[in-house]
Amino acid sequence: MSVPPTPPTDDRDALVADIEQTRERLAATADALAAKADVKAQAQHKVDDLKGAVAEKRDQALDSAQELKAQALGKVQEASDKAPGTPKQQNTALIVTIVAATSLAIWLVLRKKD
Repeated sequence: MSVPPTPPTDDRDALVADIEQTRERLAATADALAAKADVKAQAQHKVDDLKGAVAEKRDQALDSAQELKAQALGKVQEASDKAPGTPKQQNTALIVTIVAATSLAIWLVLRKKD
């Protein structure tokens, strides 16, 4: 029986490099397949995305409510300056108006979501 000849050094180096590249491609492919097969991780990623979207909508709603509250407060203050009555009566009216305006703002924002 004869022994196969030893390949030249250049061919051996090229072969080793080719094997290493093949291993890297195979590892990348295996990682990609594992990620696609990991349903739990995909679901968690979707949950995280939805949490972010809900938090953003909540922040927008709060900002909108704060703006409406500020506008209402300004209008109430304007009306209060012109309104007759004691400051205590005016403060009570102001509080009732703020609560009503805030409730209306929240209702409008929640209604837009549907």
